[in-house]
Amino acid sequence: MEAMVGVEEVDESLAGETSRRDRAVRLALEGRYAEAEAVAREALAIDPGDIDALNELGVAVWRQDRAEEAEAIYREAARSHPDDYRVWTNLGLLLMTQDRDPEAEACFRTALAIHPRVFHAVMSLGSVVSNRGDFDGAAPMLEQALEMCPDSVEALQNAAVNLVRQGRWREALALYDRGVAIDPLNPDLRRNRAYAFLATGDYEQGWPEHEWRLSHPKHGGVRINRTFWNGGRFEGQTLLLHFEQGYGDTLQFIRFAPMVKAMGGRVTLLCQPPLVRLLSRCEGVDLACDGQGFEPACHIHAPLMSLPAILGTTVETIPARVPYLRAEPAQVEHWRSVLDASTSDDLKTGVRPFRIGIAWQGQPKHRADHWRSFRLADLEPIARIPGTRLVSLQAEHGTEQIAGLDGRFPIVELPGRRARDFSETAAIVANLDLVIAPDSAVAHLAGGMGVPVWMGLSVASEWRWMTGRDDSPWYPTLRLFRQSRLNDWGDVFGRMASALVAVVEGGDNLRGTRAA
Repeated sequence: MEAMVGVEEVDESLAGETSRRDRAVRLALEGRYAEAEAVAREALAIDPGDIDALNELGVAVWRQDRAEEAEAIYREAARSHPDDYRVWTNLGLLLMTQDRDPEAEACFRTALAIHPRVFHAVMSLGSVVSNRGDFDGAAPMLEQALEMCPDSVEALQNAAVNLVRQGRWREALALYDRGVAIDPLNPDLRRNRAYAFLATGDYEQGWPEHEWRLSHPKHGGVRINRTFWNGGRFEGQTLLLHFEQGYGDTLQFIRFAPMVKAMGGRVTLLCQPPLVRLLSRCEGVDLACDGQGFEPACHIHAPLMSLPAILGTTVETIPARVPYLRAEPAQVEHWRSVLDASTSDDLKTGVRPFRIGIAWQGQPKHRADHWRSFRLADLEPIARIPGTRLVSLQAEHGTEQIAGLDGRFPIVELPGRRARDFSETAAIVANLDLVIAPDSAVAHLAGGMGVPVWMGLSVASEWRWMTGRDDSPWYPTLRLFRQSRLNDWGDVFGRMASALVAVVEGGDNLRGTRAA
């Protein structure tokens, strides 16, 4: 989901041809922002206190990607004309695009105190309230925005996102359907509707709809100037599969490589550098590379996340046979000896501890990381279970939390580990009894290896984990522990600890869930 943002509040009642200010409004409405800026500056040269010209100048400068300059213009306008709701609304919208939601919220509330029926202020205030997790508080504002503008695709999207964050995917889908009826060519709307289809298990409609993401201006990944593969046989040709987003997405969708390879020809994989060594061992991949310094040759191509649509995947036909990710045997043996050395005191008792690999934070740049990640300290109920030993799998981000524990419970940190090499992480995981992680690449890695993995899952979870279930059709050894309330990780790890006691004490054969 994209962050919810608005557009500038342009007072169309000013439109006309009788002044420079009016021309600036018209040019801004037409998207001719450089010309609008010039005209607004001409108006301000004649009357520096012209609030309408100041407002239009801020819009024109902002839309030319000069946000800092636009902010200065709006703040000056707010000082000289504190009762102009348009200035406060536009300043709030600008701040919102910079993820400065608390400041934006204050601006929207100021605008609405001046004029309580400003559509963009009402809608955007609902958005920032939702962004901070107050979904119930956001709902009346987003509903009011829809009442004010029932055919606003943006208002429909924002209301739908607020529902999605509560796991109310079916209700959100109804709003997305309304939006598509109004604007059927909107790639953001169509992509978000695809997520709703997928979350509710409608893969038949979801995967084709998901292809709209490729038209989105903010779509990640690489652009390949070759023919898009249509699913047919390709003997004598090279097909390039390529990543789009994060490590977890690549690890999840590489499972389709054997099905692709079965259609003939050569399969080259373009992936992120830390994954190259691991994924070069995947069935169906002839060559894995990161493309640094060269462009891999190919005749046809497909993004990894397009493979379910190309292959007609349903919930029932997901290729879920594990392991499809495999560690190198020599690395597995090396890390087994490192683990034994790091837990030598435990081994003196003659009983090997139950080894649990843990991660607690995903990529901080992910737009929902503040909800999906938990704190290392939240794992204390797990660490207190006799016979267990926690082994850190955390790489880079979040490792500073280990020192912050102040010895409250022990964490095994493995010496010599290269955090940016997933092949090494896989070798460590192969020596563990269980992995506990948030929705992150580590969970996908363990699941793809067929290692038991327990995931702490936020209320505001992604489409891929669907709704109302504690398992996943993607990973047979994955168990989901969902929040009952947003940010309440105490309940999650309380339930997880109770389940783990049964495993460690022998009442539940966790190892029996591990794939062969």
